[in-house]
Amino acid sequence: MAMMDNRTQWLAAAFVLVLGTWAFLSSGDEDGLEIEPVTAGSESAVEGDLVADVDSVASYEDRLEALRVQAEKLQLSAPEDQIVEARRRFVDEARALGDEAIEAKRTDRAAEIGQILMEGGEARFAEAFLQRCMGLLKPAEAGKDHIYPLAQLRRADGRALEAASLYERAIDVEPTSEAEYVGLSDLYLAADRIGPARAAVSRGLRKHAGSVVLKVQGAKVALLDNKAEEAMTSVAEVLAGSADDVAAQLVQIEAMLALGKLSEAKASSAALRDEFPADAWGWIFGGVVAALEGDGKLSSELLDQAAELAGDCPCTHEERLAVGWAGSLKPAERIAPRSRAEEQKTRGRAAAATTAPSGTSPEPR
Repeated sequence: MAMMDNRTQWLAAAFVLVLGTWAFLSSGDEDGLEIEPVTAGSESAVEGDLVADVDSVASYEDRLEALRVQAEKLQLSAPEDQIVEARRRFVDEARALGDEAIEAKRTDRAAEIGQILMEGGEARFAEAFLQRCMGLLKPAEAGKDHIYPLAQLRRADGRALEAASLYERAIDVEPTSEAEYVGLSDLYLAADRIGPARAAVSRGLRKHAGSVVLKVQGAKVALLDNKAEEAMTSVAEVLAGSADDVAAQLVQIEAMLALGKLSEAKASSAALRDEFPADAWGWIFGGVVAALEGDGKLSSELLDQAAELAGDCPCTHEERLAVGWAGSLKPAERIAPRSRAEEQKTRGRAAAATTAPSGTSPEPR
């Protein structure tokens, strides 16, 4: 009987110990306890198993949001060794989430991951990941969301025609959207193809008659084709029905500058800064007006703020180009619209000699 009592006491004590350990682990301070995501380089198999258990409970959306937070933190300054380790964890978790998105055939999730990688300063890995998605997730079957961030990366890398080819592929898959034709038109403008840029708008309007965004894009193309009055009339019609259309406001300001209406452009850019202080465009055009009026100091201050807001993400490629353009301006009564033509990389022959794609474009190389 004594032996049975002792065994019962030992079992009871062990059970209490297990309960106490579980209670301690589950009551950890949320701010003080940080659980790192699973990484390919985990040195401890036991630690990796514990983290895997946590990840299996967390939803995909929660893990994606955590990845977005990591991207934001990578924009802050920190000791080099910490940055290196943080980037390794960031890329490893992005890779794990990316594999899950591919397995689930979710191109929308793949696109989100690509965008977050860009924001976290991992453009090269983002392009490699999205190119892999292009091979494994056929747009006609799985959707085409992943095409757009890949095109964004190609354009930022000086390959606007390759990016246009990607958009042509997206347009080949129904249903199309107005934004696809706007994006295609912008890419042809970046490649200095005003004719195909205009044609992209016309093609879009045939599919999406009455589209406001395509009308604004058409006004932009007209502006760059030295038809500032036509552009001004078009955006005025848009703004009469939708005064808060920012894209139309930007074309209008640029048309004002081309027509010598500096005071109106100054007021419009100031209103844009007041309404969207975290967006670079109001600051950019404010800097343009100050430069044209001969106030170099104010122009520099406004453009410095614009550059800080734009950062170095491929997603703000257009803003950075505009900041550079604005910084080169001299006092004048009017100014020609900013050329959208960008310096292009060559691949075997001059980019200018490359035929603009029409219809279905070849697979990006």
